[in-house]
Amino acid sequence: MISRKLIRTDLNLLVALQILLEERNVTRAAERLSVSQPALSKTLQKLRDSFEDELFTRTAHGLVPTPRAEELGLELPALLESVERVLGDAEFDPATYCTSFKLLLPPILCEALLPGLVAELHETAPGVQVITSEITPDYQEKLKKGEVDFVAFLALDTDRDIHAEPIATLAPRCYMRRDHPLQDKAELELQAFLAYSHLRLYLPGLSRENTSMVDDVLGQYGVHRNIALETTQFASAVGVLARTDCLLVANAGFEASGLYSNLILGRELPAELQRMIRNTHSSNRGKMSLLRHTRTSRSAPHQWMRTLLMKHLSGPGEPAEPLRQLKAIQ
Repeated sequence: MISRKLIRTDLNLLVALQILLEERNVTRAAERLSVSQPALSKTLQKLRDSFEDELFTRTAHGLVPTPRAEELGLELPALLESVERVLGDAEFDPATYCTSFKLLLPPILCEALLPGLVAELHETAPGVQVITSEITPDYQEKLKKGEVDFVAFLALDTDRDIHAEPIATLAPRCYMRRDHPLQDKAELELQAFLAYSHLRLYLPGLSRENTSMVDDVLGQYGVHRNIALETTQFASAVGVLARTDCLLVANAGFEASGLYSNLILGRELPAELQRMIRNTHSSNRGKMSLLRHTRTSRSAPHQWMRTLLMKHLSGPGEPAEPLRQLKAIQ
């Protein structure tokens, strides 16, 4: 039975509350809702009256939700997704859809994903905005609260309500500056590969010692690389690569953007190293996956964005086998 309280409730108030919870800032929330700040302040007062709670307190750093508001924030995303389905997600049209999707990505995946993704959105869905940030330790909680929509990371110990879809990607390659002494070698040999210093990328949120599958495998054969630089920043690594004789092992997906084609080039890993990787167990093999909360599984906009993300994360052409992956094959 529908209560009189529900009959009197304006669902737009719940939408405003969700946006306020996401933004924690009246100005940004008003912009997303396409209303003035005074109008949103009136809406907030109606919310306070309805829930008999202050909901937010103002600080120098923005709005801080009360415990009651945080409780509501756990329920609202799923509720609003259900309302959207009832109102007709089947008529979803990317060309006229206006919203933002929040993603948490390692820097190296930003290099591979964003140029192609944003270019396609510019042509087919100009009203869609993408907001990216780096991985944080509480990424699963952020997915549950609806603070982010997708996370690309290693599927380690995910909760039952977090769906992890393995990302297929291109095989790793060895990168070097143009005019590098190894550039014209018909095939890289392991001895030559090891003779040069290397740059190593690792994923934020994981200890450096546990993110290099290449070094783990080499170590089991009693050989090691000389690591000149460890970093999470792919663009910085490319800058160093272009000015030294160092080498870098990284996934090939970012090459499609062509951003660095005048600075560096990629070669296949030494055949001996490829055999070692295939034949050796490494505790550092992990599955890079696209993670999302199950509440978005029937949301047409989220499923559309999921398809785009998987397309651009997989790189051009036929995808390789689902990686064991980027738990740093670097």
